[in-house]
Amino acid sequence: MEEFRNQENILLIFQKIIEQESKTSTYKFALLRAVIDIITAQSPHIEERPDHFAIPVLLISDKWIFYYWDLIGENYDQIHSGRTLAFEEQLREIQNSFQSYWDFHQEFQKAKYSEGFKHLFISLTKGINETILKNPVKYIGSSMGKGYYSLFQVEAGKAIRSNNLAGYLDLLQSSPKILLEKSYFDGLKVYGGLLSGSNSIIMNWVDFMQKQTNKKQPNSNEKETKANEPLAVYTRRSPLELLLQTASIERQTASIRNFWSQKMKNGHSVFCTWSGEPIKKIEDLAIDHAIPFSVLFNNDYWNLVPAKNNVNSKKSDKILSKQQLSNSKSRLISIWNEYQSTSELAPIFLSQCQISLTKETEISLEKIFDKFFKINEGFVELRGMESWNA
Repeated sequence: MEEFRNQENILLIFQKIIEQESKTSTYKFALLRAVIDIITAQSPHIEERPDHFAIPVLLISDKWIFYYWDLIGENYDQIHSGRTLAFEEQLREIQNSFQSYWDFHQEFQKAKYSEGFKHLFISLTKGINETILKNPVKYIGSSMGKGYYSLFQVEAGKAIRSNNLAGYLDLLQSSPKILLEKSYFDGLKVYGGLLSGSNSIIMNWVDFMQKQTNKKQPNSNEKETKANEPLAVYTRRSPLELLLQTASIERQTASIRNFWSQKMKNGHSVFCTWSGEPIKKIEDLAIDHAIPFSVLFNNDYWNLVPAKNNVNSKKSDKILSKQQLSNSKSRLISIWNEYQSTSELAPIFLSQCQISLTKETEISLEKIFDKFFKINEGFVELRGMESWNA
């Protein structure tokens, strides 16, 4: 009972931070949302200390690029007084080189960057890292009455020069870390998914953007504007749509779809990951996000698997049950082995596993499955999400 009361108090602390602390930009929303997403995904790069958990700032910067990509592309204000975000110019420069966030994402998370993008990626990362540490990390938690760095503390990273950084994993190794007390970490682990509804991080984020738009329209009647409704701007997508990525229909599964389609064209048998039934026609092939995109926002190859269209429709955004995972284990490992053994997919697959699932340089598919299982179960045990069997 005492532990429950402590966790309940921690939830109230975070609700107070979201609702009551001053908001001059959306940085606080982005920081809390990123930390919750990283904890929920059980990143292998979170490190346990005696009294704290340490989270590499690069993981947060990576999330920020995802959150802000379309918001900046659609020119929604993220800071008051018409100012621009500290890293906005760098992000816009990157956007000019890619058709979508997911095209960028595939390049950004490579183990070795091409010379054409290396300087841009490192510059953007350093800019966002610095913004995170100098702004929300310092000021968030002011309502706790402990001064600066009330919620997060900073642990410096290793001093590695830019010319020694080959790619994402080197950036990750040299990243500074923020420290979060274990009680707060456990509170976000349990309650992060419950910071929802009208008081959620995302809805407060939308509310902030709505207010910035209202300031530009002095004749608007604010009483008639519902702060938690999407902005009625017909020439661009709504902020809520952008933050939730509800328009990501294709979700960048083309590479994996082409891989399995080609196998079928070449006469190879392809089976539904969840039912085990053969997929006999390409029209019946669906590429499923094993852990739903709507809860993990993840397009990594290890999370993309072949399924029959009708099975995929039934699964929808449900979480796999323990029994379903047990039944599908051999098929999942076989699928990952295919990715690992295919020259055009292997480098990306391995890099994504090392970023999202394991810190080890040698990939064990059995261990990958164990980590996948733990992440999947976290959504059932900590979020209370519905589990599914084929």
